[in-house]
Amino acid sequence: MKKTLTAFALLFALTVNIHAQQIYNEVKNMQKGFYTVKYDETKSMDERRVASFKWDAIEYMLVKSNDDATFTEYQLGEQTLAMTEFINLYFKRLGEAKSKPKKDIVITRFKNASINNSLFNDMDKDLVLGWYNSTKFATPFSLDTNWTKALAEIRGKSWD
Repeated sequence: MKKTLTAFALLFALTVNIHAQQIYNEVKNMQKGFYTVKYDETKSMDERRVASFKWDAIEYMLVKSNDDATFTEYQLGEQTLAMTEFINLYFKRLGEAKSKPKKDIVITRFKNASINNSLFNDMDKDLVLGWYNSTKFATPFSLDTNWTKALAEIRGKSWD
């Protein structure tokens, strides 16, 4: 009985590790796709800059997760998907806003959701706010964002 339980525990641990590796590999594949767009001169500069932000956000999470033993591959996958949805929703809302004041509201709400939902509480503000503070990029968000919380905050807002 003890050997059977040990075998099941080992099998479960192996299955979890394989699943975690699959998530990590998928995130790396997404990052590779963003890298490709980032350097594709046939794409518009805006597309390339958005892909550059997505690549940077994933790279930031990968680097910071090395310092945080509690950050799992599952969280990495969840954060990456939420980040992509957050940015897609941002551009959708910007497209729906027909006047400058409405566009400003969209930008402010998304920036606030990004800055108010820190993931790692990184004190290197020059790094994490590089995109946030720049006016030349279409993605003015903090790299240190808990994307699932930021996305939930945005989805909870009334857009009427």
